[in-house]
Amino acid sequence: MDSTTLQLVLAALAFAIAGNVWLSLAVLRASRRERVPALALEPGASLPAVQARPLLGGARCQPGAPGQPAVLLFLASRCPKCQEKLAGIEQLLPLASGAGLALWLLSEEPARRLRAFLPGNTLRAATARLALRDYRQLNPTMSSPSYVFVNHLGSVEAAGLIGDADWLALVEQLHGDRAEERAA
Repeated sequence: MDSTTLQLVLAALAFAIAGNVWLSLAVLRASRRERVPALALEPGASLPAVQARPLLGGARCQPGAPGQPAVLLFLASRCPKCQEKLAGIEQLLPLASGAGLALWLLSEEPARRLRAFLPGNTLRAATARLALRDYRQLNPTMSSPSYVFVNHLGSVEAAGLIGDADWLALVEQLHGDRAEERAA
């Protein structure tokens, strides 16, 4: 066997070993995630304090911090249902603001993907990015399109999928407040 063949065989073995180590570590990480069952945030629980980076820049913020009621929305750029919800959420932003309700779109995705997903600056201004670890604290089930309602004390009021009964009640209430303002 000449030295060139030996070097090729050794290179192939080194590549195979590196691939095996990489796959083993991936399996280990996945098994650690599966050990703790993901439970949704329960009403009455305190919202975990996490720091987020606004998509359009600016100082870090703490979505759902005590002091102002908030709606935290979890959308994914590769989720077709999430794409369908964007127009309705954009219409809710000024209504929520007028009612003193902070509305945040939260994601752990890269900024460039979020900019491509969100059609305009109105939604982008209400979007913040979290580290994956922090995102999992707020959305342990990693579901989308979903929400968490947080009261002014920083406690969870409700959590679920956008379109469920609690979400529809919020939408109806915000639109009802707008109708009352017009009538007055």
